[in-house]
Amino acid sequence: MNNFNTMGTLSVTHFTSVSAPVQAAFSAPRRLSLAVALACSLLAGCAVTPEAMTPAEQVTQAMTDRTQMFSDQEPVRGNITLDEAIARALKYNLQQRVALMEQAMQDDLRSVASLDMLPKLAARAGLQTRDNVAGSSSQSVTTGQQSLESSTSQDQTTRTADLTMSWNVLDFGISYMNAHMQANKTLAAEERRRKVVADITRQVRTAWWEAATAQRLKPEVTRALGEAKRSLEYARATELERLLPPVESLRFQKNMLEMVRQLEVVDSDLALAKARLSSLMNLPPASDFSLVVPAESSMVAPKMSYTLGDLENISMVRRPEIREESYEARNAVLETRRSLLRLMPGATLFAGVNGDSNSYLVNHGWASAGVQVSGNLLNVLAWSSVKRAGESAEQVAEARRQAMRMAVMAQVNVSWQEYLSSVQMFNRYQELARVQQGIYQQTDLSYRNQAATQMEQIRVSTETILTTRARDRSFAVMQNAVGSIWQAAGLDILPDRVNDTSLAALSSSINSTSKQIENGAIAVPALGAPTGNVTTAAPSAALLAASRPAPAPTPAQQAVSSQPYAVSSGNMWDSYSSLSGGAQ
Repeated sequence: MNNFNTMGTLSVTHFTSVSAPVQAAFSAPRRLSLAVALACSLLAGCAVTPEAMTPAEQVTQAMTDRTQMFSDQEPVRGNITLDEAIARALKYNLQQRVALMEQAMQDDLRSVASLDMLPKLAARAGLQTRDNVAGSSSQSVTTGQQSLESSTSQDQTTRTADLTMSWNVLDFGISYMNAHMQANKTLAAEERRRKVVADITRQVRTAWWEAATAQRLKPEVTRALGEAKRSLEYARATELERLLPPVESLRFQKNMLEMVRQLEVVDSDLALAKARLSSLMNLPPASDFSLVVPAESSMVAPKMSYTLGDLENISMVRRPEIREESYEARNAVLETRRSLLRLMPGATLFAGVNGDSNSYLVNHGWASAGVQVSGNLLNVLAWSSVKRAGESAEQVAEARRQAMRMAVMAQVNVSWQEYLSSVQMFNRYQELARVQQGIYQQTDLSYRNQAATQMEQIRVSTETILTTRARDRSFAVMQNAVGSIWQAAGLDILPDRVNDTSLAALSSSINSTSKQIENGAIAVPALGAPTGNVTTAAPSAALLAASRPAPAPTPAQQAVSSQPYAVSSGNMWDSYSSLSGGAQ
């Protein structure tokens, strides 16, 4: 201790002798001015000026993004089937990638929220110095005279360190609620990804059928367009040579131009449909690929193995938007509990080890432990208001979920009616195509026997192509209606777990799941049927009878149809345990 005191005395004497001229040169006002100038210089250095991207940086970024957009993709080999097109879209579509990244981000945030429940272990170390001695004196309260001479008990330079573990019970409870809320957000992000998958699947189905039917008709359109253009050139030549009256020649050209225009519109459908399909599969829009052309004999109305009541019940459980609202309702309950928990007093437990290099201390290291309780007593006044606000939020979440169920039921019914209408329309176009094909054969036979003019033959050929194209488009609309029903009911063609993510394995899984849906292998929840469901299903069955026999309901379905919907009631604060597994 004496050696340390001697060292401290020497350092004080040396500092005093050295700092005396410095203190004389820099008086208190000048030191204050110097500190203000230094602070202003630091603040000026923190000023931020917006810098726009240069054209070179924008070009570099565009090139990098364009390379990464189409990188690491399996090349197109052979003709693309519908299952492969859906698999490519689900694997490479950028919108799907964004949804996957958002889900992964929410999952990472869940891990971070779980770590907040751990105790706090804080380590601190510091160095403190001053330019003079931290001395003080004492004054007698009675006499007002100095009772002790000036002294110090602190070194001019000290080093401190401590390691403290603390655990706040209130913070733990709030972190526990936050972790559960983040877990629900992770599940909600998964449902949003399912929604993106369903939307992409429906768009791919529509674009693929549009492109496939247009590709099947492409040779006939090319042939008819060539004949119409040749007839148009012939009509122009006859006008110049005046082989026909001017009015007849111009009328002939007008008819040919109208046919060429209609055929060119049909010809452009293939390019447009392929461009849309390319963007969905994340291929360059100008990519050249071929599709598996469906045979004309395979273009029949798809079967529907579920009744309207079945689809409603399935949608009530499997629709991603309803599941997402269920998780939001869970979080509304947790938010109320968290708000009430913040009003309670908190207790902090702490323990740690400390060290101080001050030579005047008897103990340079020590351990400490304790407990501290703190809280705002006026929070009692806010308890009832916070609870009412939380209960209102819970009721809003429940009402929003019920409104979503109503919207989903409406979508299922609208999709069902659109499907029935598309089936009826396709049957009419199928009959028109058959009749028009017969007219074309008879006209072509008459043209070969020179009983019909070339313009009549081209006109009938164009009408046949347009009728066939209308029939094919109605078939594509019908397929889109089927996809809309699957999407409205929440039927996913992508399995929940995929072991192999190659295109071949994904295509096989999608094909297998699609067949299960088509064959009615998806279990139907026993939720009952709303009042009036029988009256809405009866005309639908009558419309479907023209294309296929209506499936007879099973005894289980007949028993279910007589049960009413279960109506939830009561306070959600008391029914939180039921919400915890309601959307599984």
